[in-house]
Amino acid sequence: MVQRVALVTGASSGIGRATTELLAANGYYVFASGRRMGRLEELRSNHIEPIELDVTDEVAIRELVDHVILSRGQIDVLVNNAGFGQLGTIECVSMEAARRQLDVNVFGYARFMQAVLPQMRKQKSGHIVNITSVMGRISTPGFGWYAASKHAVEALTEAVRGEVMEFGIKVVLIAPGLIKTEFVPKQLELLKTVAHPPAYQKILTGLHHLLANEPRSPGPNIIAQAVLDSVTDSNPPVRHALPLDSKVSVAARWLFGARLFARAVRHQMKLKF
Repeated sequence: MVQRVALVTGASSGIGRATTELLAANGYYVFASGRRMGRLEELRSNHIEPIELDVTDEVAIRELVDHVILSRGQIDVLVNNAGFGQLGTIECVSMEAARRQLDVNVFGYARFMQAVLPQMRKQKSGHIVNITSVMGRISTPGFGWYAASKHAVEALTEAVRGEVMEFGIKVVLIAPGLIKTEFVPKQLELLKTVAHPPAYQKILTGLHHLLANEPRSPGPNIIAQAVLDSVTDSNPPVRHALPLDSKVSVAARWLFGARLFARAVRHQMKLKF
């Protein structure tokens, strides 16, 4: 049996790292890409090949995919996971920072999909798993640009799923809620770089209230298992929302409508109505 080949982005930590390790443990040869080569080298094994890469570098992405195909002859799984969260109010996040958010979180995913799809079409098989967020279906104060990027990933994923299904390619979206990784601490550190006037102090405090449950959240293995389940299923669900907070938030937004849901969010952020 030919060993299946996977390419995982953002593999140096969190969901990407857990996914890389789980796929490798289940017989995949994994190309693990990311920007922190020192962290990636910790993963190197007979089943994991670390690759230093920035998802905004289109030439490097094409070269990586060419390397995967030349060295292994195929590419069976793409896990688009690399991304970051630019918190801050719409008024105060600079356009430069907003463009960076979309370049990494949206165009980074698109660059990889464009790079792997010709080979997957040739094979008439493949799985693409796009990791998004509960914010792909909802948005809250202070999360505007991050939510915009994840809304865009949801739209792209739905579109490409319909475009490639006739070629035997499965496209799955996984939408995590709060997961205990380095992600939230990094978001909060990046938030400090955005200058806000005193008028927005309540919003900034509210963001910390909203993220306060992160230390008690499930670890990234729950998402890694969802990825493995998706790529080993001949007819995977088109969208996973997990853990429970992700499912509940999206259901509540649909059930209560925009106005009541916004009140519930403000209550959780301890903001006055």
